[in-house]
Amino acid sequence: MSGNFDEATQRELSAFVEQESAKMQLQSNIHEFTGRCWETCIKDAKSNQLDSREKSCMENCVGRFIDTSVFIVKRLQMNQH
Repeated sequence: MSGNFDEATQRELSAFVEQESAKMQLQSNIHEFTGRCWETCIKDAKSNQLDSREKSCMENCVGRFIDTSVFIVKRLQMNQH
């Protein structure tokens, strides 16, 4: 299939696929982190609402995971260049 595209188009498609893969990985990580944080922060899963402590815990927990993931991705990108 790649024989049907010129080199510039192949590079563009490759970059697009790489970006979409990174987005998919980030979404997967967020889903995983949210699950882990839920287990850590939520004590009463039967309630329809989070109390202020649970909400704060979830926000902090997921935020730390996202910040760490972004840091790692940036560091890996720096090492590749």
